[in-house]
Amino acid sequence: ALLEGLNPAQRAAVSSTASPLCILAGAGSGKTRVLTRRVAWRAATGDLDPRHVLALTFTRKAAAELTSRLRELGLRDRVAAGTFHSVAYAQLRSRWADRGIQPPTLLDRKVGFVARILPMSAKDVPPIDLVAEIEWAKARMVEPQGYARAATAAGRRPPLEPTEVARIFAAYEEARRERRMVDFDDLLRLCRRDLLRDLEFARAQQWRFQHLFV
Repeated sequence: ALLEGLNPAQRAAVSSTASPLCILAGAGSGKTRVLTRRVAWRAATGDLDPRHVLALTFTRKAAAELTSRLRELGLRDRVAAGTFHSVAYAQLRSRWADRGIQPPTLLDRKVGFVARILPMSAKDVPPIDLVAEIEWAKARMVEPQGYARAATAAGRRPPLEPTEVARIFAAYEEARRERRMVDFDDLLRLCRRDLLRDLEFARAQQWRFQHLFV
């Protein structure tokens, strides 16, 4: 039943015994269907325990679709599924709770925060344009001092001179840390850092998530 309605390429992707496995597929080719059917197929054939599966996607909409389809296949309550950011945040919250650490505040709306720290020379620039540059840099692990060089090399067209954007970026990071806040990009960075530095935390996650699907 798990192979019904699939074309030959999709069937091969679902039932392949290769691991790791990379599937190249374009838009509208049934990626979510293949991913969820593959999880269910491997569970049904005894190739994995769904309680040790982590299924990741990029957007909340896609995560909701993933969850819905897994539920239809009877796996929803046992498979961990979500966006990269939501899963990283859950892992961090668990680690903080285990160690009695007061969690930082999640800064989920940057525009107003950036607007309040803008210098007079940038008051006419829409804050959302500067947020876009900050997010572009943080997603690439570019620090404020390296922004101007990286933006120029990438052909970016920021709303201000790259050096000025770098100063605003630095001010944003300083103000965020002073208020003990983290943004969405920090969640990925902090989770990666803790997995690399905290062996106990890393081993716990490796035990819990033994099968990764993206």
